[in-house]
Parts: sequence; structure tokens; C-alpha cells
Amino acid sequence: MELHGAICCLLYLMSMSSSLVQAQTRTEFVKAMLMDYDNKVTPTFDLGTATKVDVALFINSIDSISETTMDFSLNAFIVQEWTDPRIQFHGLIDAPYLELDSKLIDDVWVPDLYFSNEKTAAFHTVTVPNKMLHLYSNGKVVYRLRVSITATCPMQLQKYPMDSQMCSLYIQSFAYSEKSLQFSWRPSDPVKTNRMLQLPQFDLRGVVSRNCSEDRDQANFTCIAVDFYLQRNIGFYMIQIYVPSMLIVLLSWVSFWLNVDAVPARISLGILTVLTMTTQKSMAVSSLPKVSYIKAIDVWMAACLCFVFVVLLEFALVNVLDRRQIKRTSLYSVSANGEETDQLKNENSVMNARDKWITDPLGRQKATKVDQISRLFFPFAFILFVILYWMCYVL
Repeated sequence: MELHGAICCLLYLMSMSSSLVQAQTRTEFVKAMLMDYDNKVTPTFDLGTATKVDVALFINSIDSISETTMDFSLNAFIVQEWTDPRIQFHGLIDAPYLELDSKLIDDVWVPDLYFSNEKTAAFHTVTVPNKMLHLYSNGKVVYRLRVSITATCPMQLQKYPMDSQMCSLYIQSFAYSEKSLQFSWRPSDPVKTNRMLQLPQFDLRGVVSRNCSEDRDQANFTCIAVDFYLQRNIGFYMIQIYVPSMLIVLLSWVSFWLNVDAVPARISLGILTVLTMTTQKSMAVSSLPKVSYIKAIDVWMAACLCFVFVVLLEFALVNVLDRRQIKRTSLYSVSANGEETDQLKNENSVMNARDKWITDPLGRQKATKVDQISRLFFPFAFILFVILYWMCYVL
């Protein structure tokens, strides 16, 4: 049986070779070569083995990374290589491989590669479909195409904006099980990135390719993945959030150096800083998803808001101490004829007590003392908070 199969295969190759030799143009050559070719089955279908496809990616650009929708977009070239023994043409042309026009690619079997975590994707067709296929004389096939992909990227934002994220791209076969088709990364340079690649908010720390066939739910289907390790740049947030909020907190401390009697100025300054911090906090979290856990930016903005609010409460305490009244009791006597004589007592008079409310003479001193303590306590407490904050979220 093996000898008979080999003879049949040899006769088939001889007949195909004679047809190819007679072909005059590239189109006629391809049509003759694909005359008895079935592009509906895998190249190794008759052999009963899985077709092995090597995959490589060239990341042309990473366009956006969104925390709100938790996805990322990239533009990439996908290269797939496999061997199809049905289209060998040893020594029939002078070139080492044959370049097929995009219109002829549909006549050749190609893997059903898809991205399992893709949200949206598109092929590029300007000015022509951005795909190519090379047929080598030994049956090797190289298929390359350009796509734009938006894929899901679940993010953990507890340390935002000092966070680092890992976004993955999963590649699988849609219809063929591992018994028929197996993807693997190309041994040399499986994933390459554009040297001019730049991201507005992140630094690309590393790209790792791996096999994920055992990690995914679809255990019977081949799976490979590439992980992008991203570190967020904090420069934008320092300029737009951290430095302005620190200056607002510092501005609220001016109230401690104002006179206790400057009630309108201290109230206006306190209310202004509280409202400004509230607005700043709303702007800081407006671009983030409504997650249920606390983020680093939430801790910072809440602490700054508490500091300016406590300053306003401090003035309320100072004002109460300054205006505090105490009750003082004075004695007076009433004589028999009805005349009042203070602190006199005789046999013809009756002593009485009278309560009188007066301003606390020590109130101004107490209020000033509170301001003096606040001038030291608030800066010390804020500096301590800043040190603990950066130690917790940065180190």
C-alpha cells in the first residue's frame, strides 16, 4: 500500500509538472498548479496529522490604552508560515518563491486565525488590500497581512496613576481543533516592535510571547498569546493633579497667619479652597471607570480635601474661643428702704447674687494659641502623609 501510494503521488507530481512547464504567464502557472488543489481542507488532512503554523507579529503602533473601556488598540503585521506539500514546484521557476496577487490568495488554504479577546478589528485596503502570500518551491507558504485591533485589557487600578498593567492578545483557531491545526510562535523574533513606537501615557517595559492552550477555556483549540507590560508615566498627573492639589492645601494654611478678627477673609479663603479641591477631585476621577475599590488617586484627593476642610473647622474653633463668654456672679445688697448697695451687709440689708455674661478675657489668647499650634501641626501632618503615601504606592 505504501509503495502504491508513493507511485500515485509521483505520477501526480509528474502530471502537475508537465502542466506547469506549459504555462506561459504567472497567472496560468498558478492556475495550473492549483488545478487539483482543494483549499477547503488543511494541507495535512490526508496525512491525518495537524498542520503546524508558525506565527510572528510586528507591532507597528499601539494607538491607545483606555482605562474607561479597559481595552487597547494596536496596528500590527501578522506573519504566518506553514508547509503545504500539495503546491511544491521544485525547479520549475527561476525565483526561490512565487509572489501571489491579493486576488489569487483566496485560491490557497490559509489558517483561520482570530483574536479571541478582540472587540473590533479591521483589514487595511488602501490603496490595495494589505496582504501578501509567497509560495516557495518546497511547499513553504508565507502569509502576511496588516490589521488594526482593539482588544480587551482588564486592568487593576488600585495604584492608579502609579500603576503598571499587562495587556494580552490571544490568538486561536476558530474552527480547527488541535488535531487539525496548531499555532506556535516563530522560533526567532516572534514579536517585534517598531523602534519609533511611543505611547503618550505608558512606557512599554517588555513583550513576552507564550503558549496559552492550557490556560484558556477552549482546551481543544490551539492558543498562543503575547503579553505587553506597560508602566504608566506619572509626569502628566504630577503637573495636572498632584502639584495643584498640594498648592491648594498650602494656600489654605494662610488662614493661620491672618488676624483672628479677619472673619470675612478667613471664611472666604476656607470656602474657596474646599470648593477648589472638590472640583479638582471631580476632574481627576472623571476619566476613570466607576470601580468599587479605592484607587491611589482617591486616597490623595480625599486626604487633600480633608486637610482644607479641617482648616475651615479650625477657624470655626478659633472664632468660638475668641467670642466665648463666661458667666460672672456679682453680689449686691438691698437696704430696708429699697436702695441697692453693692457688697454691703448690715442688719437692715439683704445680700443678693446677680449673674452677668462677659467676654472671656483669656479667649483671645486661647484662639491665638490654637493658630500658633496649627502653623506647625498641619504642615507636619501633611508632610508625614505625603511620605507615607509615596512609600505605600511608589516603592
